[in-house]
Formats: sequence, C-alpha cells, structure tokens
Amino acid sequence: MDLRAFFNTQLLVFLIISLGSLESRAFNRKNDSPLVPYEIKFADVTFQLTDVTRYLVQTELKNIQADKNTLRLQLDKFNLFLPVVEPILREKAVPEDFKFLMIYNKYQSTIETSTFLENGVYWCLDREKADDVDLIVNDQLDERKHLIAATKGAAICFKRNQVLYRNWATTLFSHIADKKILSLLEVNRKWAENPYILLDSPAYSAILQFLAYKIAVEKEFPAYKPREQKIVYEYPYSKGKTLTKIALDLKVEPETLLEYNKWLNTPNVPESECKVLVVVPASRYSEIRTFAELSRKRGLPAKDLGFPILKREEKLAKAKGKGGTFYLINDLEGLQADMCDIPVTMAYKAGISIERFVEYNDMKESDLLRIGQVYYIQTKASKASVPFHVVREGETLWDISQMYGVRLANLLDFNRFETVQRLQRGRVIWLQTTRPKNKPIEYIEMPDEMAEVEEMMVAGQTKNAEKEFTIQDTVRITAETKTLPKEDNLSVLPLSQEIGKGQQAKSVTKNDVASTKKEILKEIDLATLPLSQEIGKGNQQQKVTNKKEVILTNNDLPKEIDINSLPLTQDIRKEHTNNINSPKNTDNKQVIDTSLNDEERIVTWNKQNSTKNKLYSVEVAEREENKNFLKHTVKKGETLFRISVNYNVGVSELWVWNNLTSTIVEVGTILKIKR
Repeated sequence: MDLRAFFNTQLLVFLIISLGSLESRAFNRKNDSPLVPYEIKFADVTFQLTDVTRYLVQTELKNIQADKNTLRLQLDKFNLFLPVVEPILREKAVPEDFKFLMIYNKYQSTIETSTFLENGVYWCLDREKADDVDLIVNDQLDERKHLIAATKGAAICFKRNQVLYRNWATTLFSHIADKKILSLLEVNRKWAENPYILLDSPAYSAILQFLAYKIAVEKEFPAYKPREQKIVYEYPYSKGKTLTKIALDLKVEPETLLEYNKWLNTPNVPESECKVLVVVPASRYSEIRTFAELSRKRGLPAKDLGFPILKREEKLAKAKGKGGTFYLINDLEGLQADMCDIPVTMAYKAGISIERFVEYNDMKESDLLRIGQVYYIQTKASKASVPFHVVREGETLWDISQMYGVRLANLLDFNRFETVQRLQRGRVIWLQTTRPKNKPIEYIEMPDEMAEVEEMMVAGQTKNAEKEFTIQDTVRITAETKTLPKEDNLSVLPLSQEIGKGQQAKSVTKNDVASTKKEILKEIDLATLPLSQEIGKGNQQQKVTNKKEVILTNNDLPKEIDINSLPLTQDIRKEHTNNINSPKNTDNKQVIDTSLNDEERIVTWNKQNSTKNKLYSVEVAEREENKNFLKHTVKKGETLFRISVNYNVGVSELWVWNNLTSTIVEVGTILKIKR
C-alpha cells in the first residue's frame, strides 16, 4: 500500500470528524436560549402551557434576546427602579412578581393584535386606569410617567382587581389586555380562585408575551452588572422651577432630567405632590443632597429666564481629546467645571492658554471656580440677544455677564458704572445699548420673587400704614344711638357727642347713668375687642383720608381725642359731672364717686391689657423687622455717608429703609439697617 495514500485517507477521516463536531457545536450555540418549561409560576398561580403556547413563548423569548441593546437598556432601568418599586409593592401587599410590569409596555387591544403604549408610561397604565386610581393626566403633568406616582397608582389598581377577580392571574390579564378580551374568553368564570391555569390558545397572547419577558429578565438579571451604580433621588425643592434651573443647581445633565421626568408637560414644575426625579451616580449622592440644600435658596425666584442657552457638544469634546464636558453656551464654546478644577486645568482641557481663559470669563487666575458652572472658552459677545435684565436677589454684574455671554466691560459701559458694584434687586440692567444720561435708573417690582421677604415687607408696610392712620378718621367707634326717656330731655345724638358739644343733660338719675354705662360697655369694649370686631360691633366703616394717619393703642390716645375714643364713662368724666343735674334727693357726691370708681377700674384694666390687644399684623411686622433689620442710633458727628460706609450699604438704601426726606440726620435718630 502506498504510504502517501494511507496518510491521505487518515487526513480525510480527520477532516470529516472535525466538521461534524463543528456542526454540532454550531447547532448547540444556535439553540442556546433557555427552554421554556411547561409550567411557569406567577404569584400564587401556576400557568400551564401546551405545545402551541410554549412555542409562542419560546419565539417571543428569542426575539427579546436578539435585541441586545434594548434588553440592556431595560435591565439598566430595572436595576435602577427596583429599590424604589419594591418597598411600595411590599407596603401595598402586592406580589413581588408584579415588579416585572413596571417598564413593560405591551398591551393586547384585540384577540389578534398587541400594541405598545405611549412612550414613557409605567405599569401599562392607560388613561382609564389612571382615572380609576386618581392619577392626574392633563396639559401640565402626566402622573402615569412619574415612577413613584405611577407605582402607587398601579398598586391600588392591582389590589382593587384582586378583590374583584379573586385571582392574581386574572388581575394580571386584566391589566395588560382589554376588558372585552377577558369577557370574550370568560376568564373570570374559569380562573376565579383557581391556582392552576391552562393557557391553551394564542388568544392569551398578552400573558404569553409577558411571561417571555419575565423569563428573559430573570435569566439575565443575576449576571447583570451596571456600568455605574445609580440611584433615584427625589428633589424636594422643585416646585416652580424649570428642569434647566434644577440641572444647573444640582450640577447634573439636563438630558438626564428630561429622560426621567417625561411626566412634566410645562416649563415650570406645577403645584403637585410629584417631585422631580434626579438619577445620579451613587458616589455623588451626598454631593447632590448638599447641592439640593444649597439650591433651596429661600426667596430666590423660581422661574428660569431661559439663559444661558446650553447645548451639549460631544464633537467638541472628542476634538479636544483632553477630557471635560463641553457645551455651546449662548452659541459660544464652553467647558463645565468639575470637582477640583481650577483655571489652569480648565485651560488645559480647552486647549487654550490660562491668560485667555481668565480673559474670556472676566476673572482672575486665583479665582475659585463653581462646580457645574459652564465657563466660556471663546470671547464673549459685545451685547446680549435681549435688551434688558431685571436683577434678582444675590445676582452680581459678573453673573449677568456670564448668563448672557456679554463682556463685563461692555455691561459697565452700558449701565454707566465706573466699577463693579453691588446691585439692588429689581434694577433694570441694559444689555445692548448705553443708558441715556437723561434717563433715570429704573427698578421693577417682581411679585414672584422672594416670597418670604415680600411677606415680611407687606407686614412692615401694614405696620407703617397703621401707624400713619389717625384715630379721628379710622377709629370712629360710637355707641348705638341711645334714646333716653322723654323726661330726661336728651336728644337722639349719642351722649358723648352731646357732651362734646357742650349740651347739658337734664334729669339724669344715678340708675340711668349706671345702666347706660353697663349697656355701652357691654356693647363696646375697646380693650377686649380687636379693631375689626369693634368696627363690626359699632356698624362703622374705616375711612382713610390722610396718608399720615396713625393707629394708637388706648394708653397712647392724645388728650384732644379722648372724648370720641374713650368709653362713655370716660366721656362723662371728661366733662364736668356737676353739669348733669340729678334729683334733689340724690347725693351728687355719691354718684360722682361711683362713676369715678367705675372709670378707674376700666382705665386700669385697659392699661393692663393694652399690650395684649395689639393687632396681629403689627406684632408680626415687629418680629420680622427685628429679625431682618439692625437699629443704629445716630451719634454726634455721624453723617448718612459715614453710616453707609460703616455698614457697607448704599445711602439710597438708607433713604428707602427709613423713609428719609433729608440728607441731614439729627443726633439720636434711630435708623433701620437691613442685616
């Protein structure tokens, strides 16, 4: 036998065996997807499959596993949302297997077809189910797309259906399929309180598809490792703000906020129990909470002005190739400051010199950078795209220049500033042209800004207004007209007015005086009733005729108005009591002494309670004023300018706070200075 022929034969046999083994491996790899069992457990129910329905589940499973990118995204969300969802389901006593529904969005609309729900909706919640559990769906917000609100609503829906159908499988089917299908298949009659359910028809496609999804996630999730562990944080101070404003405050990407807050349909977060959800790396959780507290900023305006206009620029980051997050800020190139960044590192990332970086941003090389702030790496514009800006609390001219991308030197020229100075809230800043010399500086009130401070100011204004009212025009409280018996010979005018005019009463007995005092004191007690109640009792109206009217407490009443403001007994005392003619058999001294004793008791009681009956608004204003203002007593040789320098405030501010009318202040004058 030829040796070469022998070797060729052996080689041929070896090749045949090798090819056979490769084919068998390829076959095994082709069918590597897990085999679907004939029984699948869900909650306390076991679904049983036939060969046909098992094949349908297997086919759906292969389709899910074939789209690896979609499956990876679903695993990312499943891993992220699970710590939020599981406690809610546990609290509502909903089986754990329902957690696979949180990002599942297929819905069987008819026997033959299944559709996908609206993008961003959790828990397969349509509008009908949302209405049943009182979820809000309107032009402002859609709570079906808010993870926490939707989870709570879905849990309520599951519990209600469980009471109705008495079976968790029917509850599942009713949630992901149209009710007409349940009625057509007589699901409620067949499945009620049945722990074993046979799925023997493609008509149950809603459950078959869900079971395939459940198997896929259960198989992949144990081996799943996220690229970066993240958490969901509820931002507690989101009301009234925009997502862009929140992103800047928390130093996060605006795109991330948009992705997980699709429930918001308006620029500003409306009044709702829903809070903005911020998805952040676990390593930044403490930092984000710190930023959240710092961004609370009580009193700062919640609205966003729309500037700066930010747009993420990935191409720029790749072109620079030195790390960092790049943006187009107001159509100029910008770089976001990260932790530990300084001007040197920012210039290195941007590929420019340190001198240019500090020049572009109107700063010094030694200045500290704000984490998350986007800094310019190109020359800023000479003017803004809008003509004016109204200063908000705490803003500086540098902040405005960075906000609109305008050079700081130009803003100084536009507003006729010689140097950078502190700005007062509400001042109008010119951004495109120079303010004319003959045009005064303008200030605009912003009612939506600094809510708490404005409440204090309103209380303070109320206090000042009340101090300016006069007792003659605002507190005209008179007793109801008392007509004494005809034999007393008095007119129909109130007794206090008659006495004030010098008219003398005739035939007033001791009993009449005492009874009259008791009646009037019963009707009007200035020391015990608030001002509004006094006016109501006397059916009087407040009338303001002079801007410098003053409200005074009982113990501060001027002498000239005692007659009209004090109780009737004091009116009588003010006049000469011996003008009242009593009967001959009446001891005048006894009558006078009795009235005096009564009056002394009333006046003493009034003095003791005068401090207790201050108007509530006055007390609130005093507390707020003491908390927010210092008091300075002018000393000899001090001027307004000297005081303003000592307290680092403007002379104009001292004028506003103290309602001054002259630059000369007298020694001993008490000035209010805002803390």
